[in-house]
Amino acid sequence: MAEGLKWLQCPVCKKTIFWEVPNEALKRAKRFPVAVVISHQDHHFICYIDSHHQLADTEIAIAYLEGKSREE
Repeated sequence: MAEGLKWLQCPVCKKTIFWEVPNEALKRAKRFPVAVVISHQDHHFICYIDSHHQLADTEIAIAYLEGKSREE
């Protein structure tokens, strides 16, 4: 599996960004490609990661709600 920082061009603002998904987070994925929401400046987009931790596809999030959880 490819490790380390990845880069991609933000589909919203066209800036190059560097990002990384922790290996432990991808080990919990049951199916691939897995969706990852990336927050970048004042916007968000979704990228899909395959089982080799490579970028599979991106799309712009047209609606995004951030949920928060709390421990009881």
